[in-house]
Amino acid sequence: MLRRIRLLILVASAAACALGTVAGAQPTLLALAAKKATPKHKAAAKRLHGLTAPALLTPANGVRVQQIPTLTWGAVGGAAEYEYQVAADSRFHSIVLGTGAGRGTSTTNNLAAALFKPLTDGTYYWRVRGLTKTKEPGPWSSTRMLEKKWSEAPGLLGPANGAEIRWPLHPLVLSWSPVQGASEYIVTIASDRGLSSIVLGSATSPVKTWGTVFALPSTLAVGQYFWAVTPVDTEGHRGTRSQIGAFSWSWPTTTTTHLTDVAQPFGFEPQFSWASIPGASHYEVEVNQSPQFPQGSRWCCNTLTTATSMAPSELLANDHAFYWRVRAIDANGNAGVWNVGVGEHGAVGEGFTEAFDNVTPSVPNLTMSDANGSPLPPGVETDTPIVTWSPTPGASSYEVQVARYLLGLGCNWAAEELFGEKQTVDTASTAWTPLGPDNNRIGPSAWPLPDTHRGLAEEGTEYCVRVAARAAKDSRQNQVISAWTQIGGPNKPAFSFASQPPAGQPGPHGLETQASDYILPQNESTTPRTPLLTWNRVPGASLYYVVTARDAAFTDVVDVASTVVPAYAPELEGEEPLADQTNAYYWAVIPVAIAEENNKVFYVATSLPPEQDSPRSFTKFSVAPAPVAPVGGATVGIQPAFHWTAAEGAQTYTLQVSQDPTFGNLIDNERTASTSYTSTSTYPADVTLYWRVRANDANFHAEGLNWSAVQTFRVGLPVPAPSPSNPKTVEAIPVLSWSPVTGATSYDVHVEQPDGTTRDFTLDSPAFTVSEWDGPGVWRWQARAEFPAGTFQQVPGGYFAPQPIAHTEAAPSGVVGQRSGARITISWLPQQYAREYEVEVSTSDTFASNARVESERTEQSSWAPNIELSKPSNRGTLFWRVAAIDNRGNVGPYATGSFVAPKAKCVTKKVKRGHKTVRVCVKKKH
Repeated sequence: MLRRIRLLILVASAAACALGTVAGAQPTLLALAAKKATPKHKAAAKRLHGLTAPALLTPANGVRVQQIPTLTWGAVGGAAEYEYQVAADSRFHSIVLGTGAGRGTSTTNNLAAALFKPLTDGTYYWRVRGLTKTKEPGPWSSTRMLEKKWSEAPGLLGPANGAEIRWPLHPLVLSWSPVQGASEYIVTIASDRGLSSIVLGSATSPVKTWGTVFALPSTLAVGQYFWAVTPVDTEGHRGTRSQIGAFSWSWPTTTTTHLTDVAQPFGFEPQFSWASIPGASHYEVEVNQSPQFPQGSRWCCNTLTTATSMAPSELLANDHAFYWRVRAIDANGNAGVWNVGVGEHGAVGEGFTEAFDNVTPSVPNLTMSDANGSPLPPGVETDTPIVTWSPTPGASSYEVQVARYLLGLGCNWAAEELFGEKQTVDTASTAWTPLGPDNNRIGPSAWPLPDTHRGLAEEGTEYCVRVAARAAKDSRQNQVISAWTQIGGPNKPAFSFASQPPAGQPGPHGLETQASDYILPQNESTTPRTPLLTWNRVPGASLYYVVTARDAAFTDVVDVASTVVPAYAPELEGEEPLADQTNAYYWAVIPVAIAEENNKVFYVATSLPPEQDSPRSFTKFSVAPAPVAPVGGATVGIQPAFHWTAAEGAQTYTLQVSQDPTFGNLIDNERTASTSYTSTSTYPADVTLYWRVRANDANFHAEGLNWSAVQTFRVGLPVPAPSPSNPKTVEAIPVLSWSPVTGATSYDVHVEQPDGTTRDFTLDSPAFTVSEWDGPGVWRWQARAEFPAGTFQQVPGGYFAPQPIAHTEAAPSGVVGQRSGARITISWLPQQYAREYEVEVSTSDTFASNARVESERTEQSSWAPNIELSKPSNRGTLFWRVAAIDNRGNVGPYATGSFVAPKAKCVTKKVKRGHKTVRVCVKKKH
């Protein structure tokens, strides 16, 4: 008998495991045996504390759902309220969301329950039991299982799969269909179909948006891309990702090119220009000696420009063929295609030759001259050899070579200067004279040592002279120089150096230079260049010191030279060429006699100080470059192309731009070897700007040449135009767009929100979508372009006029309020942009606080209020309303309705009416 009881217990235990008995409703093993043994005990087990188990209604067992729906069940006689449980396991050890209204377990007077938050995908179990007035529980219902699988995926709407995005004329705007239950979406763009090489956001920090439309705010490199959208619910659970779409990103960057010679008619100096490319924030220009553009033959230009023209700031090699090309760079550094430039004759790919002084003769009017500046014939015999020439356009200095002429052999240009056979002199003057041999210091120690040179052989020796013009050094630091021009022609002597005449005896005034002895330049005259100085021979003088000073007292001496001839052309050293200055320069010739003592020859200056030698004065005042463009307050585009005339003796030019007419605070201070310059930065818009330019001569120690006349201009930065397709009234997040602006590096969008606050956004694209969209009312927005103003700096253009846009919010749609006996449910369609919903039930359609019966905030799209309908105040008509609440807590408009009070039950009675007896319904009192 004991074995039989034990076997029965084991069988009962196995049966309990097979039935999946749940916690809270586990009868003893003996009770299980009895339940199986007798029908009487089986019937009794269905009741507990006088209550039966509720019959579960919806959802059906084993159903698959997108979101956890409202749970409903049938009424249980004698039950005062109900307890429900939702768990992640069938034994209900893993209750979801905790305890309380709308959570995984709670009590309610309703015959329905709804969770207030979404759950992650998975299998869930639920059950219900009744409770007596004294909270005694009845038996649990059967357990139902449901599978929550949020499988609804967004449908990709645009662009069409495989579409080409031609940026920036057609910005990338992604759109997709909404997914119920989604509060936001993750947008993924990658360069591979597996979406592993993400180019928008990252795997750990994805790009999210509330809306179902997204305008890419940045740019992409040219190529193919893939994209997808993943819905996310209010709790951050990710839903099913959309299919993967594809598009190709293209940036049309071909353009037409132009080449202009800004050095005409004195050579060839290039200025490159091209048609603007939409979407370009910078341009890169390359100049190369090879039409294949190998890296090793590249010459320039390393500076990016925001303009559509450029002249190299450094010279190119003279008489070399060059080729050029240009390409656009966008705001993210993506480069467009190279556009090969046109050449000298307008053909694409044709080269050009930068030519400095490519005319014949290269040095104009090269001749021998007398002390008055009058020309002398080649081969002239003279004791005062003076070589003069006219300024060469574009030349900042000259190289002069004087070599002995060998009878029958010609000019000995190969001779060593050490033996006096040849002199090579660098000068910024337009004249040459031989210097003397004496370099002894004269005057105070502050005076410079005299300029000297090994003397030429006299006694009728013939010499050849040739001169070449020099510009600045090229970008590889090689001297740019012209061809030689020789006096009298090749292998012809220029002069015969006659012996110096005897010094003679000093005149009545002694060994002093008189005012009448000075010849050139005329006293108190003005000269545009460092002048040639000439004078009459002073009786008794065998040598002369020439002293030049900035003041009449000769306390600020800038140059001292010695010479045996009564002429002096300053050479290129020290402070030569002389700087411009408003006050005069003073110069004096100090005669020197020869004295002998102990068979030694001494040079004796007998008339110091120099003011005893009747100093003369001149004003050095160079002709400044003349501004060509922009002038007269002209309004220019994004980057003005400055242009000016060439200045005599200019090696480079300095351009200054300022908002201050005194140029105390500079915007630009650039040096260039060209007579044209286009800024690499953007100037402030709609203000008066001032510019000036001056030449820099061959004197590297001082830039004292005259400034040009100041010119004014204004920059009119382009303003984008809003697209006519922009909406005026919207509920969903809109796409706002405007015309792309050439040269813009980015765009600013300024938004005035309905509550008076403002927000600002910066993006690369001419299309804009917000990622969050909250707050009804009239919004005002406007956009402007940003332009580069140097490294890490930008200058904004103007905004277009504010554009109003009314943001409307609709009440939740598809709302259904149901009341059936003790069951009340309210459901609605999920609303886009809703973070949660506010639901209320009231005894009054005013929804005053004292009439409120029940209220809740839920993230789900259904609600089952816990209303005790047995209360007299709740028996009449009840009113309900529901509104969406966005992420900012803004409550939208309400959808409203009511539950009509149920008709009172009645009893049928017979009542006489006239001659007839009828049955009528008499309502029972509550």
